Amino acid sequence: MKYIKNQKGAITTIEVLAYLPFIIYLIVYLVMGGLFLAEKNELNTIVNKKLDRAIVEGQFTVELKEELVNELDSKGFKEEKLEITITPDAADDSNNNTYISRGNEISIKVIYKKTHTFYYLNFAIGEESTFYPKAKVTGMSEKW
Repeated sequence: MKYIKNQKGAITTIEVLAYLPFIIYLIVYLVMGGLFLAEKNELNTIVNKKLDRAIVEGQFTVELKEELVNELDSKGFKEEKLEITITPDAADDSNNNTYISRGNEISIKVIYKKTHTFYYLNFAIGEESTFYPKAKVTGMSEKW
């Protein structure tokens, strides 16, 4: 170390170059982690907004499901990679005349099956599905 420091004791270029990759990795890790959480938050917000309308109507109508997919697609969540599960089944049928009666729960789970870059910054430790943006929201039907 005595040969790396200059006469004044300041850090030389060699020391900076030794630490620089680690510092850059930490900065990129923080930024990508924030982007991953922002993406999850955006997905959760959209799903929550559509569930709020569905609990008033007592089900996810065909139009509401289309709106959900279109809005997610416009935000960058491609339709072919979306997995949407709505329970109970009566809340997800194609018949707009049926609905879940007041007091019963309606639940929606949306998974965007594309691994976020943050997964690779974690050296691919764990399962890929852990790094899928996903949202699960439940609400109580308000339809009489």
